[in-house]
Amino acid sequence: MAEFKSSTFGTISGRHGSAVATTTKGGKSILRIFRQSVDAKTDKQMAQRTKFTFLIAFLGCMRELLNITFKGKGGFNRAFALAMKNAITGVAPNFSIDFSQLVFSEGSVTRAQEVTATKTADYTVKVNWNVSNISDLVSGGAKANEGVNLIFYNDATKEAMLTENVAIRIVGTAEVVCPDYWAGETIHCWIYFNRADGKLNSTSEYIGTVTL
Repeated sequence: MAEFKSSTFGTISGRHGSAVATTTKGGKSILRIFRQSVDAKTDKQMAQRTKFTFLIAFLGCMRELLNITFKGKGGFNRAFALAMKNAITGVAPNFSIDFSQLVFSEGSVTRAQEVTATKTADYTVKVNWNVSNISDLVSGGAKANEGVNLIFYNDATKEAMLTENVAIRIVGTAEVVCPDYWAGETIHCWIYFNRADGKLNSTSEYIGTVTL
């Protein structure tokens, strides 16, 4: 940007070659480099905005949960970024969620092996996992006293629930009672572990679905 005074040309305005001249309220003449405006409504940009809006609406019910599971390390914003990159399928405006690609926690703690989820009595979900990878000899490996955390999401009611430290890893199984009004609904399930001191998590793992 440049300011100029001219007794020859007086006040000038408009585009002049690669510059644009304007006059301020105070009478100063200003020259700026002309920059072509960008169309903010291309098909690609509109599709990206639609995807953004879709994901905001989807993750809205999980905001508080995600701020817990990510332990303040980005919280909702981190989960949103990961989902935006990996968990949305389809073409605008018909987007959908790939639940297997949603991430609820991240970390270096060893993930689960051979995890299953089944319905037991009433509205109870039983989750089992293999404990054969537990070892105190392996640095950074799975530890017997790590906490087990389970996440359940009801897509019909747009509700999610988190059960923290429902068991310890060595037990190999845990049961959680879901809300009774979830009866008959398909529930998505995830699991992650945390160190006994609460400082580190595993990356969450999608277990699958259970119909209550």
